[in-house]
Amino acid sequence: MKPALLLSACALVWCHATLGAAQSGEAEEAKPRDLQRLQDDLLNLDEELQRLDPETSGAEEFQKRAEEIREETTYLKVKMRRHRQAGMEGTGVDRGEIANLRLTIDDLRDDIEQASRAEAREARVPEGTEILVTLEEALSSKLNRVEDGFEMSVHQSVRAQDTIAIRAGTRARGTVRYAEPAQHPSRSGRLELNLDWIEVEKTRIDLKGRIVAVGAQTEKGLGTGEKAGIGAVLGGVLGGILGGKKGVLTGVLLGGGGAIVATKGDEVELPAGTILTYRLDREIVVPREQTPAD
Repeated sequence: MKPALLLSACALVWCHATLGAAQSGEAEEAKPRDLQRLQDDLLNLDEELQRLDPETSGAEEFQKRAEEIREETTYLKVKMRRHRQAGMEGTGVDRGEIANLRLTIDDLRDDIEQASRAEAREARVPEGTEILVTLEEALSSKLNRVEDGFEMSVHQSVRAQDTIAIRAGTRARGTVRYAEPAQHPSRSGRLELNLDWIEVEKTRIDLKGRIVAVGAQTEKGLGTGEKAGIGAVLGGVLGGILGGKKGVLTGVLLGGGGAIVATKGDEVELPAGTILTYRLDREIVVPREQTPAD
């Protein structure tokens, strides 16, 4: 009898612990980096909607789904604003809410791409094309060493032959080509990075090129006279949470050959989320997934 009671008590404790963990997981607060990724997704969706031909099959439905995404984004904006007005720290929104909205955006972008896709089985991205990539992890001239690998993602869709050849969010991989720690106060830290390959349709495509810019880029979809896109909804609320302007990077210079050099004898510190611009030195051929025949 006693062993049975003990077993029941243990089971009850385990159930409460499991339920508490699940509830805790469901209520996990979104981090600023989660919101930055959402903002990037929204800006890329804006660009694809602007390029969408009204005569494309399903265009009206796509616009309706985009409006639903706008409403969900507005809801999150209100939550974040009220959270900050109450003087509370953090973002005020659940990570699950952000993840679900990003999945909805991804599904819509998939459908737009399929509807707009050309019949060609490949796209040729010419030499000189610039690819914006986002660092998924921090890099430092003090901590990183030659041959260290690091993860990136394509920040903005790349178009070729009037269609998307490399989609925003595409996985990319790079390596540290050279790293030199700072020697205070006479010598600044230095990093040289290479973008080795991207992965499209489960195919790795080797790249040859160089980094030509580090840090902030002009935002997409917000030109003068254009209707504000969905990405503009988060606006100043997101800026307040991130603590400044997206992509701004101070204290580094881009030297010859794409070397990233710190100023004032400091280390080069590139936080996760830093945007790099990579220019192709040779054409690449990108496969396209084919839509199954009806």
